[in-house]
Amino acid sequence: MSSLAPRSVLQIHPADDAIVALRSLAAGATVDHDDKHWTLKEAIPAKQKFAARDFAQGDRITMYGVLVGRTTAAVPAGGLLHTGNVVHESAAFAGKQASYDWVKPDVSAWQGRTFQGFRREGGGSGTANHWIVIPLVFCENRNLAFMREALTRSLGYARGSAYEGFAAKLAQLHRSGASAEAIEALTLEAAAAESGVLFSNLDGVKFLEHGLGCGGTRQDAQALCRLLAG
Repeated sequence: MSSLAPRSVLQIHPADDAIVALRSLAAGATVDHDDKHWTLKEAIPAKQKFAARDFAQGDRITMYGVLVGRTTAAVPAGGLLHTGNVVHESAAFAGKQASYDWVKPDVSAWQGRTFQGFRREGGGSGTANHWIVIPLVFCENRNLAFMREALTRSLGYARGSAYEGFAAKLAQLHRSGASAEAIEALTLEAAAAESGVLFSNLDGVKFLEHGLGCGGTRQDAQALCRLLAG
């Protein structure tokens, strides 16, 4: 029997009982991973999975630390897991389970303190109020772009392209039969935000994208949230 190096297989999560073959493994080979040892009952093609324990028919299969399937037949440890003996299954998903009651903190220590803002007509003061949308994983850039396009326009904060507006005015002058001099005299103007802002106390909506996409990790997003939170 040949003994294979640990790098021949991958156990993604310590709780997983489906092991990934990183290369094609021969039947009868011994696989060692950490303190676990398996003798393969059949050939395991690269990228396929084999059983880390003896499965009875109907047993749950765990990968990534969560339920991913259930066996439809008995599979011995070291046996190939495939569509002929496995069906997909996942754990039930539930939404919000509890309500959060916010308790106003004691701010007496900061009474009388001021900050660099602006004075309101009613005597109060404040700063610009923006919504900031931050993806928890940066591979959501495409969905973030869809949200930005939908929300900024529907909330009244969309700003058209100055060049698009300039081209539209040129086309309008041409259709109306304007002279060459009138067309040449047209100047480029900065684009203005669309009218019809929905919330009068909201100054804008900002969407934070990460140019590397999936190159940014959840930890990057958490660090950014902490930075913005001060």
